[in-house]
Amino acid sequence: MRKARTCVETPGLHHIVLTVSDPARSRAFYQELLGFETHAMDGTPVPGFSFTVGGMDVYVLASYRPIKGDRFSEFRVGLDHLSFRAPNEAALRVLAEKLLAAGVDTKGVERFPTGNLYIAFRDPDNVQLEYWLP
Repeated sequence: MRKARTCVETPGLHHIVLTVSDPARSRAFYQELLGFETHAMDGTPVPGFSFTVGGMDVYVLASYRPIKGDRFSEFRVGLDHLSFRAPNEAALRVLAEKLLAAGVDTKGVERFPTGNLYIAFRDPDNVQLEYWLP
């Protein structure tokens, strides 16, 4: 007789925590460039802020144990990238123009082998981000 599989019962993710080298610089990127409404996180052991995406909280905190000169790499074990859902192609193109005008390293709108359109870019700590059209 096969043993029944158990699964964690959950309706979805609750939050993501990103550690950064400079919370003020990161807050400017996520708030001023990407347009997220950010909120200071008072009372935390390290400086930080938060924003909400599709009902999920993203907490951005200074690293508890910073390593001088460290940068994010998707080639290490852990997070590969975050992908935000784009509502339509027009929104993709608007963000691509904004990122390029701000000097963010991106190729603009690209087509993934599955046919999806997306923009790949990086935050100030090199975290890979995508804006993806399903």
